[in-house]
Parts: sequence; structure tokens; C-alpha cells
Amino acid sequence: MLDTARETPQHMPSQPGRPGFEVQVRKTEARNVVFAVGELDVAVTSELDDAVRRHLPDGPVVLDLAQLTFMDSSGLRVLDGLLRDADRHGWELTLRSELQRPVRQLLTITGMFDVMPFEEEDGA
Repeated sequence: MLDTARETPQHMPSQPGRPGFEVQVRKTEARNVVFAVGELDVAVTSELDDAVRRHLPDGPVVLDLAQLTFMDSSGLRVLDGLLRDADRHGWELTLRSELQRPVRQLLTITGMFDVMPFEEEDGA
């Protein structure tokens, strides 16, 4: 199970004029957890992409989309690019399986849900 008591949050608020989306990073000794909160669309995809890419070379990254209430095709492109680059460079990127219904539906409809590297249920 994830040891949340040892996580140190790094709050990264959304940029001015981009309400409704936020990225947060929590570091543990073993990995970084990147949280996407709100609505992920073309106006803010670079924030998520930058946050994940900043931490991938340093060790395992877990992407938590549980608080993401909306994602469009630009969010799918970011996920696809991150996963491809992680594979290419040997970086470890996994996703937590808890997803809001609209996000889960988008991933399912596009076939991406079946190829996502989801984190093991015990948080390992």
C-alpha cells in the first residue's frame, strides 16, 4: 500500500486563465505520484505532459487520474506519447486504476484502457 505519510506534496497550480485543471506531484522514497485534477483538454495538456516528463528520468512515476472529471482526445495523445516514450527510454510509468466514469469510457471506447499499464491493486 502507498505510504501517504511519507509523501511530500509539490503543489503546481494551473496557469492564469486556465481554471479547472491542476497538477500535483507527491514524492516518496520509491516513486513520484502525479495527480491530475479537473478537466484535461488541449489548453492544459502541456502542464500534465511537463509534470510527468520532469519526473520520469528520476524513477518510477504513477499517474493518478482519479480526480480527472473530463478528458478529450488531446489528453489521449498525451497519455499515448508518455507511454511510448517511457517504453522507448526504459522509464517506469503506471496509472492508478481508479478513474471517473467519463475518463474510463473514453479510454475504453478508444481501446486504450486495455493497453494501459495499471498499477497493481496493492499499490506496489
